[in-house]
Amino acid sequence: MSAHTEIAEELGALGPLRPGPLRLRSRIARAWIAYRRPFALALVCVAIITTVAGEAYGGPALRDLTVRRALGGVGFDFLGWELNALGQKANALIEQPGAGLSEAEQSAQVRDYFAAMARIRTLNREIQAIYADPNVTDHAAAAAPREAELAQLRDEQATRRPAVERTLERQTAAVLADEGLTTLGDVLPPVRYHFTESPNLLILSPRDHIATEANYHVDPALPLDRIEGIEDSVARDLGVSTLIEGTGGISTYPTMVVEEPNLEWVLSTVAHEWAHTYLFFRPLGRSYYNSGETRTLNETTASIIGDEIAQRVLLRYYPEMVRPEPWPRPLADRPLWWAQNPEDRPFEYGPFMRETRLEADRLLATGKIDEAEAYMEARRQILVTQGYNIRKLNQAYFAFHGSYAVGSAATDPIGAKLRALRMRSPNLAAFVQTVAAMTSGADLDAALSAAPN
Repeated sequence: MSAHTEIAEELGALGPLRPGPLRLRSRIARAWIAYRRPFALALVCVAIITTVAGEAYGGPALRDLTVRRALGGVGFDFLGWELNALGQKANALIEQPGAGLSEAEQSAQVRDYFAAMARIRTLNREIQAIYADPNVTDHAAAAAPREAELAQLRDEQATRRPAVERTLERQTAAVLADEGLTTLGDVLPPVRYHFTESPNLLILSPRDHIATEANYHVDPALPLDRIEGIEDSVARDLGVSTLIEGTGGISTYPTMVVEEPNLEWVLSTVAHEWAHTYLFFRPLGRSYYNSGETRTLNETTASIIGDEIAQRVLLRYYPEMVRPEPWPRPLADRPLWWAQNPEDRPFEYGPFMRETRLEADRLLATGKIDEAEAYMEARRQILVTQGYNIRKLNQAYFAFHGSYAVGSAATDPIGAKLRALRMRSPNLAAFVQTVAAMTSGADLDAALSAAPN
């Protein structure tokens, strides 16, 4: 049956045409009948193009889909964590844990808490060693005394944790206020953090150069074999360099901070993550995801703030834990600095990693991808012999650690420029105020040129 015959039959069912609106409606009906199938087909084609084309050409949609399939539902539950953390902080506001203690008693409680944290780490390592020892026939019995002590310590820590968190929040906020990092006279947002098992991060970098292409948060409880399976799957399917790495903290609110026995590190992380929440309301923070350059500006600025605030909190409340400034370190303080033979010199992690990064960049810039990856793996094996158990050393590793332009993996000049700007600033608040208005590396260059020498 032809299309015209079909139209005629369907029009016949409408009855005789009448003048006016009915005639117009009949014309519309005829047009619809004639073109409804091509129109429907066109709609289907548009839907396919708009939803699939990006994936077919390897766009972000394909990347996200590939990663989601590889993760298989083991992404980090931010909503669940946030609701739980907010509930605990709301309860702390009501109960005011530690409020009845003097300042000295609060600091003593913090010291006890971190000493117990160190003991917990030691016990975990001893228990793991027992279970790994082939000469132990009954692992459970051998580990039982340590397991009992560990359980008791964990119960005590859970009881003390809200008060310790609140004490460190107050102490950090007091130093931030003294440094002038306030808004309308108050430290805003208020310093709020929660000890937690921070999510891991899946980092993706192109293989032909080092850059963060994308990252995804992952459940921190994943076993190592599953982690490596995800890395290998995404790397194979997308042709990228991958790494799942732990994080020290995340700028949620309250912020996530990993529970570590190093008080200086915890204080630095608390202030670092608070700096991100502070910058979020300013141009630098809002431009975080604009480029790798702005990400590095943000992370390095937060690291400078974190390290400086941590030192000041220690100096005021825990002076016995203050260590000498690590930079610049006099040459004579380095053991065997006079040695002429490279074999006689002690291994230095920082220079080794910087040399590795520079050579990897050089190889990649000349298109020698396989050679660069083989070189990084060979360097990783040297690190292992020196006691640095780095699981993977690849483009994704340097893309992640290089975002913090103050570490050994960084070669970006932004770190040195920001440190120079800090040294030329009259105080930390002036430095932060200048940097917070930036949105590019060009802004940093302009500020550095205008700063007094």
